[in-house]
Amino acid sequence: MNPSPDLRSVEGLIFAIDQTAIHDGPGVRMMIYLKGCPLYCLWCHSPESIDPKPEVVWYETRCVRCGKCVQACPEGLRSLDGGGTSVPLVNHSPHRRDANATTIGECRLCRACLEACEHNALEVKGCVTTAGQLVDEAVRLKPFFRRSGGGVTLSGGEPMLQSQFAYAIAALCREAGIHVALETSGHVHWARLRPMTRVVDLFLYDLKHADNAKHRAYTGVSNRLILENLARVVEAGCEVVVRVPLIPGHNDSPDDIRAIARAAQARGVTQLTLLPFNPAAPGKWAWLRRPYPLAGAQRQTPEEVAGLERVVGNEGLMLVPA
Repeated sequence: MNPSPDLRSVEGLIFAIDQTAIHDGPGVRMMIYLKGCPLYCLWCHSPESIDPKPEVVWYETRCVRCGKCVQACPEGLRSLDGGGTSVPLVNHSPHRRDANATTIGECRLCRACLEACEHNALEVKGCVTTAGQLVDEAVRLKPFFRRSGGGVTLSGGEPMLQSQFAYAIAALCREAGIHVALETSGHVHWARLRPMTRVVDLFLYDLKHADNAKHRAYTGVSNRLILENLARVVEAGCEVVVRVPLIPGHNDSPDDIRAIARAAQARGVTQLTLLPFNPAAPGKWAWLRRPYPLAGAQRQTPEEVAGLERVVGNEGLMLVPA
């Protein structure tokens, strides 16, 4: 079957690709990370994925505090703090919730600061590409997919914020005989998600909390649309694995996990994965010079995770390894 030319030309914004992922779907995966997310989870492991526009990130460990980027910025958006660190004075993410943020201009991504930095301490996260270019790379990896039972996984951010782009990638992969997984929060209008049920082999469906008020408090959005769409995806006959990020003190009690398991089961889900807390998240928040809201949070012990897994099993759901 020849790839559809109109799908190949669909453009979208990505912020990373991982060609050897092993945790987001079966086998070796090519992970494609689409930029932009409608949620603002307190614990977000990829804060650079939230803004639906390209943005400059800063790697503290590479920075020598020379100040050349400060001098180079034509908008005056960078400054040296008391420790001599070059930092942006403004972040224009629509999800920014820092009431003390100082707005003095807007980054035009002219890259003057990047060109001035001799130590690669600055980088633009977010580049435009086409579905065809990405799938061409996936086709090149087909021998690895065949040997491992792998394929392509669309992740984010939230891939469905760029629904036409996500659909084009998935449809082209299907035409090329490549397994497709979609990692999604489900917080999207059903009209956008429904076409994906025809071209996606596996839905990795995030469910953060069964309690609507807590879900809104921790992620910025209600879980009602998420749960409605979960039922619809299952009803469409798709393979679905609900994935629960275990956040210390927020959703990792036995009662929390029991409620999530029951909410998933009530919507026809049979498979669930528990994802232990990732303590590396604060490092990425530092890229954007933002304090990590859950500083000091510790990863659950193996014994604690095992106890929560027993709760899931007691509810009759099949546990899928992370």
